[in-house]
Amino acid sequence: MIRIVCPFCHVPLSLQELIPAQTGARSCLLCPECSGWLVTDPVPEADEHEGVTRPVAAEHV
Repeated sequence: MIRIVCPFCHVPLSLQELIPAQTGARSCLLCPECSGWLVTDPVPEADEHEGVTRPVAAEHV
């Protein structure tokens, strides 16, 4: 079983425990304990030229 440790609240989570969510046109997975963004879809290449940056690390909601 794969376990992910949230970088914000340090809770170990399985993939089944992550909460799927949408922000705009992007899909992401949230920590159920602290609502930290753990995984997001990559930003389309066209958006990079419009000033949108890709997340480098997990973001906090």
